[in-house]
Amino acid sequence: MLLVALLYALLASTFILAKNALMFGRPFFLIGFRMTLAGLLLFGFARLNNKFTIARSDWWLFFRVALFHIYFSFILEFWALQYLSALKTTLIYSCTPFIAALLSYVLLKERLSKVKLLGIGIGLCGMVPIFMVSGGALGEMLSISLPDVVLFGAVVSGAYAWFLVKQLLVKGYPLTAINGVAMLIGGVLSFGTSALLESAPVVYDWPQFLMWVAALIVVSNVIVYNFYGWLLHRYSITFLTFAGFLCPTFAAFYDWALFGGQVQYQYLISLGLVTAGLYVFYRQELFRSKI
Repeated sequence: MLLVALLYALLASTFILAKNALMFGRPFFLIGFRMTLAGLLLFGFARLNNKFTIARSDWWLFFRVALFHIYFSFILEFWALQYLSALKTTLIYSCTPFIAALLSYVLLKERLSKVKLLGIGIGLCGMVPIFMVSGGALGEMLSISLPDVVLFGAVVSGAYAWFLVKQLLVKGYPLTAINGVAMLIGGVLSFGTSALLESAPVVYDWPQFLMWVAALIVVSNVIVYNFYGWLLHRYSITFLTFAGFLCPTFAAFYDWALFGGQVQYQYLISLGLVTAGLYVFYRQELFRSKI
């Protein structure tokens, strides 16, 4: 379970990296640049280390992964990030477990046991103390805006995409190849969107832009995506997305460590409740896990 916590500690840092990258470039161009470069790197690595060919019947599945895993998910997220705080973004992403549970029921006919529902309930209660911090987060969350709705669409797209990724993993495709192809296709589509909707200049400061994009590629595209996919072999999608409740707590920690923000006792209560919920949920997942 420590590996799952590490995954979300890394994922929470990507929201901060993305917010900084957006200060130096337009969002759609940033996605196209980042995903195309990362896709080429991952696909090249996969070709060098794994001999594989993509069956003609699987190309449509790869394209759907590119659309939902990369294009829709990141286009919607990065547009919304221009108007939302990193903390609110992680809070909205905490809806992922419920979306994943619903999709598991619809797509896989998977029913959650009473024990797993109890674990999710405890994790949800763990979000309440964060809403109470400074009296502002709750009001911010209850104020629904267009960026909120757009970001929620990105969350739904990203949750659905992992079901598609898992289908390709079951078919035996290397994870680096799946991510590489999806990022490359998604990046090209994002470049097209940038050309249609964004005006010059698309980058305001190239040295700063390249520095933050490089950090995003290493942390998110290379480490987080492949780490998540590796964990899919050991845990269910529902459990991994449920562990996303940890993201706001890590985001608060980064805010304290990097920007001098205050970590109030509510965050510690939240971390404790979320950890308890994960443990309750994990007790059943343990029988599926190879770790």
